[in-house]
Amino acid sequence: MDVLAYFLYNVAIIVASPIIGAYYLLRLWRRGLPLSGAGERLGFLRVLPPPEPEGRLWLHAVSVGEVGVAAALLPALRKARPALRVVISTVTETGREAAEKIGGVEHVFYLPFDYRFAVRSALGRIRPTALAMVETELWPNLIRQAFLCGVPVAVVNGRLGEKSFRGYRRLRFLFGPAMAMVSGVAARGMGDIRRFRELGAPKVIAAGNIKFDAPAPPLDGMPDDMKRKYGLADAGPIIVAGSTHPGEEPAVGKAFQAIRSRFPDAGLLLAPRHLNRLADAEAALRETGLSPVRWSALTGGNPSGGDRVVILDEMGKLGEAYACGTAAFIGGSLIPHGGQNLIEAARWGVPVVFGPYMKNFEEEAGALLRAGGAVQVGGADELGGALLTWLEDPKARDRAGASAREAVMANRGAAERTAGFLMEILDSPGGGFQ
Repeated sequence: MDVLAYFLYNVAIIVASPIIGAYYLLRLWRRGLPLSGAGERLGFLRVLPPPEPEGRLWLHAVSVGEVGVAAALLPALRKARPALRVVISTVTETGREAAEKIGGVEHVFYLPFDYRFAVRSALGRIRPTALAMVETELWPNLIRQAFLCGVPVAVVNGRLGEKSFRGYRRLRFLFGPAMAMVSGVAARGMGDIRRFRELGAPKVIAAGNIKFDAPAPPLDGMPDDMKRKYGLADAGPIIVAGSTHPGEEPAVGKAFQAIRSRFPDAGLLLAPRHLNRLADAEAALRETGLSPVRWSALTGGNPSGGDRVVILDEMGKLGEAYACGTAAFIGGSLIPHGGQNLIEAARWGVPVVFGPYMKNFEEEAGALLRAGGAVQVGGADELGGALLTWLEDPKARDRAGASAREAVMANRGAAERTAGFLMEILDSPGGGFQ
């Protein structure tokens, strides 16, 4: 059955090749990007030297968030095996830019399209000892060809939400055999463990969330520096609305207007989850009576117009921009999306508010709620009131922020556990490209 499933899968992607190619070229053209990455997407990578004696780990991290996981994991890997070579593949341009900033990485490249010939070529040129996919990146041909080449495959920081699980389960005839070829999964939480096991993973361990292990930032002086950097030096208090989705900007704008009626100098820094929605986000804020300015248009550290409302229009900056916040709203939670990363705000000692939909981050949300570092609201109408509760009581806000940061610190250790898990896979009998 698995042979038939792979045959049908490969027929399907070959038939869809003209559409895939047209979409890819259109995407490059719209973003003004060169064609230099096209060869890598077809498996024509730089040929790397043999990885002896300590081996080579291929980490796949689809975009900026997953690259952040890889960056937090690397120190633990170097501690466990200093001479281990690490290469990183990504899918997005911003992910690649972030990966290229990580020191000590042997090579960064785009993940080949999941054609059998492309992934086989990539494996032959990279010659990895093991392949680890960050979070939820299950590519059938990549997994199968790595398995056939003697390269053990792992999933690290494994995240499998209910929606994704249902999709994979509908295609279990294909993903079941693929998961059976995975050597192991280091999963984030108990829900992820259950779902990976139900999908067919033979070995799943509880490692925790590596995002908790991102270096804890210093707090002394940093918030003021960040306020100047993001054009909000004269604002206070400041709300950071991170990774917002369609339908959430109007709620944020309405909540902020309520806040500003109480705090006239309040500032708002809003970061849409996807940059192709910048115009929509800006229009939504204007409809609530605000006059936002894009961060890239700031001059001299202050937004033109002085409305103290800034839209963050560059990927990879939100993690540090949360330092500006007196409090934060986590996007993707007022709509049935499943939420976004709330650890980035909490590690700065910024208390967070999120909506009813946090299934993608239920373990992390639970940790912050239990610690008192977060509040969950039932809907958009409650957002302004929840934020005002903290702004009107600075002592309560400071306690909540400290609790949020302490919850992050208490949950660290996943990187070290995952590194130990990967050492076992790297040392497994017969491991390595054959």
